[in-house]
Amino acid sequence: MQACPLPGGDDTVLILLCGELHEAARLAERRLDAMPDYADTAQEAAAIEEILQPGEAIADRMLCLRAVTSEGVEARLRAGLWKRGEYIGAYRAGR
Repeated sequence: MQACPLPGGDDTVLILLCGELHEAARLAERRLDAMPDYADTAQEAAAIEEILQPGEAIADRMLCLRAVTSEGVEARLRAGLWKRGEYIGAYRAGR
């Protein structure tokens, strides 16, 4: 049974963005697995940052929204996981 969003909440948007975050995590995981070995750690860090940027942007948007249902709260929690660098955990929890 899906909860009905309460007035004043952004739960519908949060739930949709959570799906986008899940997709961003899936793609990031694949791209990170396929990364070449870098001799220069600065180049490697820049490549990782570029891979994670789409998820960062989605998580930032999600954390600006207000959750009033359990689904919205769960979506915000996943965004928080992403921001803490636990993107694989956020992705695998959504499987």
